[in-house]
Amino acid sequence: LDFAYHIHTEVGHRCRGAKINGHMVPLTYQLKIGEQVDILTVKRGEPSRDWLNPDLGYLKTSRARSKVQHWFKLLHYDSNVAAGRTILEKELHRLNRKDVNFEKLARRSQFPKVDDLFAALGRGDLRITRIIKMIQNMDHPVEEEPEIHLQHRKGKSEADGVTINGVGDLLTHIANCCKPVPGDQIAGYITQGRGVTIHRKDCANILRYTNESPERLVEVEWGEALSEQLYPVDIRISAFDRQGLLKDVTAVLFNEKVNIIGANTLSDKKQHVATMTLTMEINDLDKLSKILSKISSLPNVLEVKRKN
Repeated sequence: LDFAYHIHTEVGHRCRGAKINGHMVPLTYQLKIGEQVDILTVKRGEPSRDWLNPDLGYLKTSRARSKVQHWFKLLHYDSNVAAGRTILEKELHRLNRKDVNFEKLARRSQFPKVDDLFAALGRGDLRITRIIKMIQNMDHPVEEEPEIHLQHRKGKSEADGVTINGVGDLLTHIANCCKPVPGDQIAGYITQGRGVTIHRKDCANILRYTNESPERLVEVEWGEALSEQLYPVDIRISAFDRQGLLKDVTAVLFNEKVNIIGANTLSDKKQHVATMTLTMEINDLDKLSKILSKISSLPNVLEVKRKN
């Protein structure tokens, strides 16, 4: 694609494939010195928004990226708003995030209104990876149904990458029911003899504890130094069953240096659909978003999302 845009902007826009030394290659193929390149185009074509996703590896040069961004800028504002909303909602669905306030996110992104944020995302001026990082850094959720009131106590202690507002050193462990990772809004529940269990704030168990034993809920937050800490996360993949599917998925995780600690695969022979549930270790929400994006681009994958 970079080569196509180097030839001419319209060649890049209408590019749909390429041959290298006479052999078909994907658009993400990286050229080598001395290779003969044939760009395959259509009569009428337009760039794909996926080309602006850095995780998918379509474009490498800033020149080509700016040409694609300029094309989307020329589209009508309303269509950019609709496209941007779709991009963000799709990513939040994959990450299983339901507690994001778009108004607060727009203010954090220095946009006067939510539609401006969506339009910038739809045009390609704003990358989805930047939005996910902003969401990860939002300290407090603004939407909670029902509202969760957490006990606040003087002092704080930190363990396993989680800061606890309380007294003394408390043992913490990540809840298996919701498996929170840095970037998720979290709450702590004091157990009997096992310290504090860390849940996502939208976890069904936390909502139940709010009604049954609110005095055992404590305020917790992610610590500052989390780069070396790994957390288990479950993802679910639905795809048309084919030979090599599991190999392709594990290759993505291998290339991203992600460790798989659990796997379960079911195949529906009648529907020819495979469902895979993987438990992997990651360090934050941004990394999870990147992995889900790459898996979703694999051939025959229907849906990939964080397991609820």
